[in-house]
Amino acid sequence: MINGALAAIAAAMAINLVGCASTAPVTGSTHNAVNTEVTSVQYGRIEDIQQVATAPNYAAGALIGGALGLLVTANHSGASQVAGTVAGAGLGALVAKETAGSAEKFTVRLVNNSTMDIVTENQDIQLGDCVAVEQRQHVNIRRVSSVMCSTPASDPAYHSMNNSVLQESAQCQEAKLELLNATTADQTDIGYKKMRAFCES
Repeated sequence: MINGALAAIAAAMAINLVGCASTAPVTGSTHNAVNTEVTSVQYGRIEDIQQVATAPNYAAGALIGGALGLLVTANHSGASQVAGTVAGAGLGALVAKETAGSAEKFTVRLVNNSTMDIVTENQDIQLGDCVAVEQRQHVNIRRVSSVMCSTPASDPAYHSMNNSVLQESAQCQEAKLELLNATTADQTDIGYKKMRAFCES
């Protein structure tokens, strides 16, 4: 069962790679330069939630977050073919086990009134929740205070509140890199738990 789910996920990742990598942040995002990389954080409310089977083309037109998004990097990174193969195998088996062949597709109505779709796994997010969509090397979606969806960037309180989200986003990115670099089953299991702790709401 896991091998079949893993094969379906791998096929879907290959189809969706180009669209995911070329997605640009929309107008109204907040950027923070860290280690020459840019974190884009956009706020919005969950407008729709769909459960999708991880079959080919399941995330067409959507960003891919969570361990599903990391699997794209593990399977297609040009940095180290051997390391990528090892990480991809362990991570792929874990993703297949955790998702059981399905994931959630969240449609977010951003504060600038545009929408975007994010596909990820294991997120306790509900309709109407205010969320932060974080884009750096990897994509993440997390529930945040509703204040972030109702406070304009011009408000004196916005800067400090947004900086807090950016700090959490940086910790999430570090946890994802640790998981991506795991080469044993134990490291993958620990890394996955840390990713969930730092990246979910």
